[in-house]
Amino acid sequence: MNVIPFRIRSTPEPLAFAIGTRVDLRIGALGGGVVRPRGSPGEAFAFSNLARLMRGARMAWLERGARSPLTLAVPEEIQGSLEAELLSEAALEAGCTRRSFSFQLNERQMVAAGPGLAEALRARGWSIVLRGDPDCPLPFGARARALYSEVVVDAPTSPDPFLALESGDRSPLGRRLLAAKAAGLIVTAECVATASQARMLAIAGFDRGGGPFAEAGLR
Repeated sequence: MNVIPFRIRSTPEPLAFAIGTRVDLRIGALGGGVVRPRGSPGEAFAFSNLARLMRGARMAWLERGARSPLTLAVPEEIQGSLEAELLSEAALEAGCTRRSFSFQLNERQMVAAGPGLAEALRARGWSIVLRGDPDCPLPFGARARALYSEVVVDAPTSPDPFLALESGDRSPLGRRLLAAKAAGLIVTAECVATASQARMLAIAGFDRGGGPFAEAGLR
């Protein structure tokens, strides 16, 4: 009896990144994508690995037919040890352009280590997205207008529709929203669960949202 060997197909390795979507809360159009590295941040942000990760994310995004900008979410735990030159050169090596790619930095780490990384990336022409801390410690004024293009915050499940009014909410989030709007920044809710929440956030002054609502709307 002849035995015919069958090659066992190996399980493909998971991608080194995940891409989440962020949509315009008013019209539902795709506003951008956020790239989150998987695995060890230290390994992912070694130059050669980082350039491959960015290139792979850019190609995957284009294969989805998306033309809106991508943002790389820099993990908070290694943000303080990174240099702007490494991030900038890796992005250029991956074929990213300054008009279609930005870096998301964590506010808490910027308070701890200072704004040096953000300022150095901005000086090289890259846009900076600020991942806001719930306590909103950084002031938003002329400097914020020059440094950031977008702020991403954790949004309430049942938002106060008067958050963006001068006479409205005076919580840290309410003040942050007012200051961000005055500075001309895009305000993004990190996670939006339902269409109802999306409508209320839009009324409250949010521009974009990610999470289940964004993913469901683009399937």
